[in-house]
Amino acid sequence: MFERGGFRAPTGGGQYQGGDFSDLFGGGNPQDIFANLFGGGGGRRGPRKGSDLQTESTITFKESVFGTTLDLKLNTDGNGPQSISARVPAGVNDGAKIRVKGKGAPGEAGPGDLFIQLHVKPHAIFSRKGENLILTLPVTFAEATLGADIKVPTLSGDDVTVRLAAGTPTSRVLRVKGRGIKKGTVIGDLLVTIEVQVPRRVEGKAEEAIKAFAAATADDDVRAEFNAKAKL
Repeated sequence: MFERGGFRAPTGGGQYQGGDFSDLFGGGNPQDIFANLFGGGGGRRGPRKGSDLQTESTITFKESVFGTTLDLKLNTDGNGPQSISARVPAGVNDGAKIRVKGKGAPGEAGPGDLFIQLHVKPHAIFSRKGENLILTLPVTFAEATLGADIKVPTLSGDDVTVRLAAGTPTSRVLRVKGRGIKKGTVIGDLLVTIEVQVPRRVEGKAEEAIKAFAAATADDDVRAEFNAKAKL
């Protein structure tokens, strides 16, 4: 039988005064025990993975196009440097991140991951736009005027031949199909921008030839259309 203020023992027992349940629960707080039973606050979380780590690495433009393997020495667990090998896929951009699973900080549920941010060095003559490779090709005045077949270097090391039509102007862009960046199933092109070179100084027969050319083309007004547009 229950009475206000405590429990009464069924037969000859004592009374728990003031509603103190500590003896029933082994001296613990009954609220904590109920919380543990029903998943409340204070319950212990499961084991966690270690933290993810990040580092940086610089690769060449050519390595970014064709892919490479990085060999790094990093201190990821506090036990001194360890060697880490990471594969860089072909076609990555400057600023891209690659993930190496299980090479982060240690944890009860296993280590975290390592993220490597890539910095790509600029190339001397090649650049990229999307999956297309871009370069500027210097040509002579005679090649641009008369037309020519010109060998153009590629990033893979071999040469391709582009044909300049007679009268090719500077800034004309020629496209070489399939010689760009291969990224998955996508293959870009090589875009060649023509830049006609003007000699800083001419002498002798070259000077005579240019003067003869100027005299022969004196009636050709190359700025006629330009001046007409300026008056619109």
